Amino acid sequence: MSAPEKKPLIPSSHITVKIKSQDDICVYYRIKKDVELRAMMQAYSDKVGVEMSAFKFHLDGIRIKPNQTPNELDLEDGDEIDAFVYQIAGFSLYHLH
Repeated sequence: MSAPEKKPLIPSSHITVKIKSQDDICVYYRIKKDVELRAMMQAYSDKVGVEMSAFKFHLDGIRIKPNQTPNELDLEDGDEIDAFVYQIAGFSLYHLH
């Protein structure tokens, strides 16, 4: 009996990323590597009930823009994006809901 053939790994066109809020709330998204992050950012904003314009999204401390793609940012499966809500005088928009 021969050993089973190993299938070559085909690179996926999707990755799973985690968006983590400043309150340590994590939401996971499976996204295409060549599609702008705008839809994911909007979905996150809708989920938490805060306008997307109130958020600043960061990857490794660097702000990312909605028109960037995972490929442009060299995002890998399992990477974490931080979501910060713009605050005035320490008031959090999260507490409005």
